[in-house]
Amino acid sequence: MAKEFVAEPDLQFTRDVIAAGGSDVKKCYQCATCSVACPISPDNSPYPRKEMIWAQWGLKDRLVNDPDIWLCHHCNDCSTQCPRGANPGDLMKAVRKMVIEENSWPSFLGGLVGQPSLMVLTLGIPVAVVLFLVYINGGFRAPQPLNYGEFINYLYIQGVYTFALVFAVVSMVLSLKKYWANLEANCPINVGAVRKPFVPSLIEAFKEILPHDKFKECEANNIRYASHLMVFWGMIGLFVTTAIVAFNIDILHIAPPSRGGPGTVPIKILGNVSAIAFVLGLGIMIVRRITQPDQAGNSSYFDWLFLFVIFGTGATGLLTELVRWAGSAPGAYFLYAVHLMFVLALLLYLPFSKFAHIGYRTLAIAWGKSAGRDVTLPVVPNYAPVPAQEGGAEETPQA
Repeated sequence: MAKEFVAEPDLQFTRDVIAAGGSDVKKCYQCATCSVACPISPDNSPYPRKEMIWAQWGLKDRLVNDPDIWLCHHCNDCSTQCPRGANPGDLMKAVRKMVIEENSWPSFLGGLVGQPSLMVLTLGIPVAVVLFLVYINGGFRAPQPLNYGEFINYLYIQGVYTFALVFAVVSMVLSLKKYWANLEANCPINVGAVRKPFVPSLIEAFKEILPHDKFKECEANNIRYASHLMVFWGMIGLFVTTAIVAFNIDILHIAPPSRGGPGTVPIKILGNVSAIAFVLGLGIMIVRRITQPDQAGNSSYFDWLFLFVIFGTGATGLLTELVRWAGSAPGAYFLYAVHLMFVLALLLYLPFSKFAHIGYRTLAIAWGKSAGRDVTLPVVPNYAPVPAQEGGAEETPQA
């Protein structure tokens, strides 16, 4: 029998969920079609039906400590099959945004990135920093021959971007540590009694994430598998390229290749192929969000801000290389400065934007592996006894 549970609805949380993108949550009438339609939902406590119930009832503690919101890959099969148009996929997406804000360190940055009214400040910070770097290096000019180190001294770039990267890593680690502790203490889902160690569970999570196995099971939005895979591996390729170039400059004191076309040097081949895959995958995502919102799901400010920053990072990086190769020094320097703005925004807001999904989803999948979330467990009754009253005993439905 399930233990008795006293619901303490937080109606403001329900309103916040609606404002964050779950605008149709009140249309849900608990038919459970969404959970049946989902190809990856586990048999034990399947999602997203229970999340719809918790959101309607304002059960904040349950939703923000629910790993299933991250096990959901937003394929949107549930929303396309919903007979009431309640869009459970959008609800899951909205709660993910709120979980990022709930666990962010420092917390004010989590609120900054998610608020449309603060967009000017959000984007203005990286723009102001890069413009300041340009200013102290002599302003906009076009040194010949083309050398980005003459335009903005590499030491300034290293200082600012190393700080931004370290800040992002520390913030992400502290945020994920808080989230893991909340899962351990407050997870509302019935899980196995025997726990696996963290490291083996994390390895299992990577084995699931790297090939994107779960995305293959999507039916309503199956092109998302290909686009997401291109973005994911393109991003990894760009990270590896950047790391190799930085290592060559800082450790081996080898300047990056400044001559030749995009396909003449191995590091350029890796960087440009990764950039093309990255931009193409993002382009597919953006086009589908605009042209087929019924399959891709409704997009909030939080979604578009992330897509703008990450697409701008890839597109300006690729354009900078192509314009430089074409011989236009002023154009290459201008695009380089814009590219630096996007990169700085990506780093600074990594733990607070939708980019943080990569950390939260990995951790939630690892927690699920550790806790036996993917193991079929006995179904826990949804009814618990209450004390007998005059006229006989009754049973009260529990959430």
